[in-house]
Amino acid sequence: MKNRFGIATTLLILLIAFCMGGTVFSKESAGQVKENERYTAWEQTFLESIRSRLTGQGYPNSGITMNWVKKDGRRTYTMTVHHRQISGLSEEEREQLVQVLSQEEFGDEDCGMFIVLED
Repeated sequence: MKNRFGIATTLLILLIAFCMGGTVFSKESAGQVKENERYTAWEQTFLESIRSRLTGQGYPNSGITMNWVKKDGRRTYTMTVHHRQISGLSEEEREQLVQVLSQEEFGDEDCGMFIVLED
């Protein structure tokens, strides 16, 4: 019985230490939080504009995935558009659609954007 109590106590202590360590290391600076909030607001507005533009081009209910990577203080976004009708487009039509989507107001000049069309 004493052995089980000792093991349970040890596991509980390790769990508490692990949780405390995770809390300490997960804090962001106030500047980073503000930057993330600013980009999140811009991303939502940008996605709404892209969805509207896609609907106007004849691609309603398109799936859009947007990911970003930060390197040397610069964010680079990859936006992937998924729609069944894209598979039937020629290379020239795909390029035209990418050009139409590229005309959308991009939030920050320190950002890059790649647009990928998927079936």
